[in-house]
Amino acid sequence: MWNFKFLLVSILAVVSSFLVHEFGHWLIGEVLGYDMKMTLNTVYPVLSKYDSEADYMLISAIGPIITLLQTIFFFFVLKRSKNLYYFPFLFSSFYLQLLSGVMNFSKPNDLGRISFYFELGLFTIPIIVVFIHIILLLRAIKLNKIRKKSVWITVFYTILFSSIWILGNKFFKIILI
Repeated sequence: MWNFKFLLVSILAVVSSFLVHEFGHWLIGEVLGYDMKMTLNTVYPVLSKYDSEADYMLISAIGPIITLLQTIFFFFVLKRSKNLYYFPFLFSSFYLQLLSGVMNFSKPNDLGRISFYFELGLFTIPIIVVFIHIILLLRAIKLNKIRKKSVWITVFYTILFSSIWILGNKFFKIILI
């Protein structure tokens, strides 16, 4: 599946995965009474601190929860429709969680912070969540008989566009909300 439409769908999948994940953090922060800022890849309180560790954990948890729900949703959409243009949405949500888990090596990320908070170690919850994503992803590939070439094209596009997105956030600091 190497065509321009698949390229555009892959861009949309990566961008929407990041935006929906970060918007979840932002929304819960706002609901809890914080004045939040959202960039392309980060959300933080304007006053740079949370009133409680519990608030921080709840705000941290909602992004990965939404991302997991995205994976489950697109797994079933793909299973039902057999439309391979939904595959980048499934894959990008998996990749977002995998990358987040790997980034725990440099600085605790959403699930790493939560895992550490519950004294489970830095990687326990991230590994469990990524494992759930992997099971759904592999099951979708098998059920839909997605060719290896299509998977690798999706991997390439997802890595490329998410890298551009993350670097754009790092260098331009675009405030969305």
